[in-house]
Amino acid sequence: MEGKSKIIYDINAIESFRKMLVFQYKTPAIIIGLFFILSYILRVSRISNPIFPLIMFLIITPPVLFTPFFVYVLLKEKRYGWLTTYFLMVILPGIIILITFWDDISKIEVLLFLVLPFYLFCFFIKFSVEEWIREYTWEQQLIQQRK
Repeated sequence: MEGKSKIIYDINAIESFRKMLVFQYKTPAIIIGLFFILSYILRVSRISNPIFPLIMFLIITPPVLFTPFFVYVLLKEKRYGWLTTYFLMVILPGIIILITFWDDISKIEVLLFLVLPFYLFCFFIKFSVEEWIREYTWEQQLIQQRK
């Protein structure tokens, strides 16, 4: 069914990208909710908080790991507007937050401000990627009908 497309250059990369975005959309709320519940339980029982390093790792890892893939897919698909948006919305604020709050980096609030733009970007681009796939599918069906 695959013909030469003007909309998507690599449908497999876009499908993987969409799956990552769906995962990124669901993950932060679960992790953050779990963190606050466990922190409250540990604080009430007066136990030191050993969960912070684990939660910090779980929240920070997806943006660090998936950023190269996001950049790769957006470059390959020639979505320069989204790439610029990613830089302005995620990378630049992340650098500014790290420089500004370097001494307080162990506080959860700073950590949330650091990763919030990434998850917000994932939320916004998720709808656009689904539209790209929908347009690609429609284009492929049109190519098949013409044959």
